[in-house]
Amino acid sequence: MKKKLSTILCALIAAFTFVFAAIGFTACDKNPELNLLDENILDDNYDNYYEIFVYSFNDTDGDGYGDLNGVTEKLDYLRDLGYTGIWLMPIMPSASYHGYDVTDYYNINSKFGTLEDYDNLLEKAHELGIKVIIDLVVNHTSSQHPWFTSALNYHNGRTSDATYANWYNFSATQQPNYYQNGDVWYEGQFDYAMPDLNLENAAVKAEIDKIVKFWIERGTDGFRLDGCLYYSTNRSLSVDFCGYIKECATKYNENAYIVGEAWEGRTTIQSFYESGADSFFYFPAAGNGEIAKSVISQSAVELYASLHYCELTSAGGIAAPFLSNHDNGVARIAARMSRDEDKIKFAYGVLSLFSGSTFTFYGDEVGMVAKMATNDPDLRVGMLWDSKRTGMTQLPPGATGEADFLFGSVADQLKDSGSILNYYKLCNNARNAFPALMRGSVTRQKMDDSAILYITKAYQNASLDIDQTLTIVVNLADTAKTVENVAGTLAQQICVSGSIKHSGTTLSMPKYSIAILT
Repeated sequence: MKKKLSTILCALIAAFTFVFAAIGFTACDKNPELNLLDENILDDNYDNYYEIFVYSFNDTDGDGYGDLNGVTEKLDYLRDLGYTGIWLMPIMPSASYHGYDVTDYYNINSKFGTLEDYDNLLEKAHELGIKVIIDLVVNHTSSQHPWFTSALNYHNGRTSDATYANWYNFSATQQPNYYQNGDVWYEGQFDYAMPDLNLENAAVKAEIDKIVKFWIERGTDGFRLDGCLYYSTNRSLSVDFCGYIKECATKYNENAYIVGEAWEGRTTIQSFYESGADSFFYFPAAGNGEIAKSVISQSAVELYASLHYCELTSAGGIAAPFLSNHDNGVARIAARMSRDEDKIKFAYGVLSLFSGSTFTFYGDEVGMVAKMATNDPDLRVGMLWDSKRTGMTQLPPGATGEADFLFGSVADQLKDSGSILNYYKLCNNARNAFPALMRGSVTRQKMDDSAILYITKAYQNASLDIDQTLTIVVNLADTAKTVENVAGTLAQQICVSGSIKHSGTTLSMPKYSIAILT
């Protein structure tokens, strides 16, 4: 077990948490000092992840594109917010702005920097205790990848070199999701410019093993698997291939973390855990899904069902719930919450109650929202770091305009202890402080009020001498509530405004508030 302490000030604040809670002091006043607890970070694959589109994140060389050095520059910021992992969207050379059509699996997109820049990022991240995973896009390549152009030349009779002839899926006749080139048709489940690799080909599998080895041996901590559903038209083979990548990764780092994108319902997601890969994104909670619905409906039943089903769906693995991502229905969570600051905060508070590794899309921590949100590029525009537009990037192709920053820049929100950003920090800190919050099994306790969720989360780990049970009470209502017969000591509270008062076994809870008791 690794235990990392915050600053001396935070430690002193944490030491007096219980006393001040009893007399009504709180971290939830309108402009509070953040009530941060000592971290108790375990050396496993449960983390708070932050998703970064490097292209739009932070430009350090003035060319209009974000770069790896820009990510490195912001690692202290991310670690201070309580993030212990980052996911870099595609960083390899590509024919498109988004990077999901790779032309070289062994290099860095020149817009983002060099392999040396990446190595420097890894070194700094690991010094801070931040894991780095990257997108691994192997369902398909770019149509400009030399493997594919060589295969096409062979099938169209332009060369006798058959080295890559069977690396893709070709047909003499048209098939669903196949595109014609000369005398042949080739599979492209996503687009004609993204031909699907033949993942049943032993040579292709061996090459993917080499790719995994290359990045793991540089220090990469794992991979996000793009498009798992489409590895094969046979679902069981797609599942098996996720397991193959996990096996490849753990050959070179036994702790390598794999999270997959199987964008489907619970049953399908659960089936992918049979692969042995660590995590698969829990899509039912995201976007307009279970979390947004429970916040809007103020329903404790709906929220408990989401917590429970997420745990069941992960089938003994590590759940991966999130609120929004780079292509989650062309709307960020701030838009889903009608740009209401309190609801934006509370949605993340609710997410933080889920066991597993949570994922935050860059910019969500400041309530970033697309002006028009008509397409994916609108979700991938630049961050507003400060009023001087330091590090601001150019718009991705196809974006209709810069995002709205209704609640100010990152610099503005860092100075405001009641900001969305600092609310995110408080949530992440709670997850890092209480092992059971991130890892525990959830049980619902009886509560008559439909807007009050009363649960326990229990986690035992004999090897680390951990046996922790938390009582968590959530007021989902937009009005204050009094909750009686709650046992335990108020260890932390997370409120959008106001404060929780704890007297005996009674909690006086403001709207949208969360009480964590030990």
